[in-house]
Amino acid sequence: MKIKTHTIVFSMLLICFYSCSFDKQGQWDISELYAQKIEGTSKILYKYDAWGGRDSHTYGFVILDSTEIFKIDLKNTLPFYKLSDIPNKNKIEGISHECYNSCEEEYYKSKPNYKPMKINKFQSNNINIENIIYQYRGYSEKDGGLESYVIDKFIETKDSLFFYNLNDVESMNGIHLDELKVKKGEVYLQLNNNKEIQKIIVEQINLDPITKEFIDGRTCFLTPKKKHSQMNFHKEEYFEK
Repeated sequence: MKIKTHTIVFSMLLICFYSCSFDKQGQWDISELYAQKIEGTSKILYKYDAWGGRDSHTYGFVILDSTEIFKIDLKNTLPFYKLSDIPNKNKIEGISHECYNSCEEEYYKSKPNYKPMKINKFQSNNINIENIIYQYRGYSEKDGGLESYVIDKFIETKDSLFFYNLNDVESMNGIHLDELKVKKGEVYLQLNNNKEIQKIIVEQINLDPITKEFIDGRTCFLTPKKKHSQMNFHKEEYFEK
């Protein structure tokens, strides 16, 4: 398959960061807000993080129509922590966990289970939603830690992202990778004032396509050595404030 290296186009979940400072909204201070237009609809998928009085903290995903102004909506916040696939007009799929006798002191007494305990299905804004719920221990053992790299370049194929010459400059380990391949899915862009990409954040979840068994998860912070303009991306694939 031929890979285009001059024009970087992500046909994936592409959520653009447009708030790195606290914005007051009613009783909530919004610390982070990301958004992506759901292709083929007038809907936008938001990912937010906010703080309220008495140290209350809320975060998650919510779907709103593009004509609506974003607001914290606890009632309609989707019940999962991470997306497990690229959202589309037919279905949005995410994962979460519950104890199932594996929290706190029961953690090491329990046997890890990596298969779904249950799957809740419902609709939000006329889009089918699936929340795949795992046992807490199984979820925590498969959900990997944070990786952070500086990268030389990145390109895409139809279903994957490739990052090259990665160097871990934040830890004492000094890990070097010639190449890192991740599937397209939950990907965030952080932009500077010139609309250049400062950081790419990848939340990758791998599930068995048939059984939905939790295979692994990882979070990668990837900082390009050279800034890339967001104009290299299709406008339809990201939302701008």
